[in-house]
This record gives sequence, C-alpha cells and structure tokens, in this order.
Amino acid sequence: MTKLKSGFITLLGLPNAGKSSLLNKFVGESLAIVTPKAQTTWQLLRGYIARPDLEAVITDTPGLQEGTKALNSALSKNATRALSLARQGGEIDLGLDAIKNVLERECGTLPLKLPVIPTFNKADLLRKPEYRAEIEGAVLPLIAEWFERPLEARWISVASGEGVDEWLEAVKAALPEGEKGALFDEDALTDQNLRDFASEFIREQCFMQLGAEIPYSIAVQIESFNESDPKLTRIEAVLHVERDSQKAVVLGAKGSKIKSIGTKAREKIEKLIGKKVFLSLKVKVTPHWARESRWVERFGYGGSK
Repeated sequence: MTKLKSGFITLLGLPNAGKSSLLNKFVGESLAIVTPKAQTTWQLLRGYIARPDLEAVITDTPGLQEGTKALNSALSKNATRALSLARQGGEIDLGLDAIKNVLERECGTLPLKLPVIPTFNKADLLRKPEYRAEIEGAVLPLIAEWFERPLEARWISVASGEGVDEWLEAVKAALPEGEKGALFDEDALTDQNLRDFASEFIREQCFMQLGAEIPYSIAVQIESFNESDPKLTRIEAVLHVERDSQKAVVLGAKGSKIKSIGTKAREKIEKLIGKKVFLSLKVKVTPHWARESRWVERFGYGGSK
C-alpha cells in the first residue's frame, strides 16, 4: 500500500520569484494571480494538493520586502505568518533569497527550526554550471544560517516544467506520514472564499492593464457579494486610489479603462464559480491609504486570514 505523506508547504522568497505560478501548477487551477509585475501577491493564499500519495496545504505568500509604508510592513507580516503553518510539520521553499532582518523581526531568533528546500526558479535561463555555482555559493550559506534543516538545493523552471516534479518529490520525502482527508475535504481546492477571489481577480486586472506604479496604489474592497439568485452573482466593488490623478487614469477616457478591467475580471470570476456574474466597479480617492495601518487592515491586506 502506498504511504500517504501529509503536511504544509510554504513558498517564501523575494517578489517575482515564481511562487504564485508554482502554486497554480500544483493545485491545477489559476487561484493565485500572476502578472509580469513584481509584488503582485498581497495576501496569503492556501491551495490544496491532493494526490494518491500526497495531501498538502501549499501557501503562497507576498514577497519578503523592506519598506516604510504600512502596506510594505503588512505584506512582510503576511509572508512570515505562513511560517506558523510550516511549524506544524511542513516544508519551506525559499525563492532565491530572503531578507534576514524581516525574518528576525517577524519570526524571532534565527535559525528557525524548520526544514527548507532552497529553490532557484527560471533554471531555463541560467544553464552554465559556473553561474549556478556562483549563485549557490552566495545564497546557500545564508540559508544555513537562517534555518536549522537546509535540504538539497533544487533548480526548477515553473514556465517550462523543468525539475518541478522532482521538486515536489523532494518536498514529499521531507513531509511526515498522515491520514487521508485530515487536512481538507477531498474535492476542495482552497479554504479561501469567493469574495476574496473576486477582489484578487479585480486587482490582477489593475496590474495587467494599468501603468507601472498605479496598481501598487490600488486597494480593492468588495462592498457587496450577493448569491441569492442561483443563476447570477452580483458583486459591487470599490477601487481605492491615493490621488485624483490616479483615479482619472483608472477610469480612462469615458470610463473605458475601468470597463475593460471589469470585463476581464468578471470573465475570470465566472470561470471560477461556474455561473454568470454582474460586476459593478467604482473608483474612490482615499489619500495615503497605503501608509496608514488602519486602511491597510480595513482593506484586508494586514489582518490574519
């Protein structure tokens, strides 16, 4: 009989290291938003891996970062809060590097008593052994200082699939044995609610359709999520920006940009929930919201999930 491995996997690393893409690959659905811009993930997202020999909760986290804004601090807190899951008997994948003082500030004294698989993504772009050796030489000694149980480093490419299956086998080997169904229901993909996904899919389109800096100043707040009609879900959301000039850009000429954002987000929400969606979007100026903890928490980016 095949032994079932069971536990928690936390993806922790710098922004734009491919953590969200890796979660989506193993869960089999586009749950985590992915864009070409760095620091797209603002909240913890837990997905479920269910295979005959493995049941695991895999957690995507915001990229570890330094910054003076309340939002920067909240994102790093969200990332390191995921370590509490790993402490229950899990595994950490460290994407390229991490920021030592963030770990110390949020987690306490280093090294952490956790197994870690140092993972280097985008292996397809870095083939020469001497380059890989140079990177490993710079990163692995740091990881050995920060974690008590560093395991063999892995090179993967989430884009091409290179090394990804082998990576999961290495993770599985490090997890304890468990009982089937102990962590989540058999048919579940995640413990997140549809309201959260709607907010994230709207924010994803802001990153995809707006200029380089504006998406980082947009908070999405779901004001109403009505599922009373079995054939139609009605969603009302507010996009909070920090300045009037940003509001004008988000709206676009005659409302064209906000309409496009809403259309693309609605299509993705409909695909996830399997029925029609009416999505209403408004834009509101909330000055300096990203600098104030009360707004960051009210919009759901600083509280526990």
